[in-house]
Amino acid sequence: MTKSKSTVRAASVAALGAAGALAAPGLASASPIDVQPTPLLCSYVAPVHSVTETDSDALEEGRLFFAVGEQKAQNGQLNWVNTATWQTGGASLTASPQSSDVPIALLDTGPGTVVSAVWGPHQNAKGENCFLLPGIDISQVPGDDDPGDEPGEPAP
Repeated sequence: MTKSKSTVRAASVAALGAAGALAAPGLASASPIDVQPTPLLCSYVAPVHSVTETDSDALEEGRLFFAVGEQKAQNGQLNWVNTATWQTGGASLTASPQSSDVPIALLDTGPGTVVSAVWGPHQNAKGENCFLLPGIDISQVPGDDDPGDEPGEPAP
């Protein structure tokens, strides 16, 4: 295996292992993720934000929304695990005219504590190609099925 393949594989394993798993300006309630991704081979990456239903009434319960706070940026990967259900998933951050050319991802995680990793190939608004070392986010995603919501069941 070549050194570059080893580096990419190691970064991928780290991202998946760590996760186990602004779009429109109207999402001003978005909060930056806990640990921002670190760019390699480019000068910067704009902050990545996450939003839950608690932060925005526009989202349904059990969903988690991510956005890179910069128009014309491209790509990036998300992997996540819901520690309440052990459900996992992945998505790509994609930009479109509907998202004001901001890379976004909408995840159906279900309610619970969700650990997410943002990583992978990325291009910033300057057109610089880079690789993002994993950034980690831990979000409490609300929903009707939250652990501790049943009568007589203690909250965690």
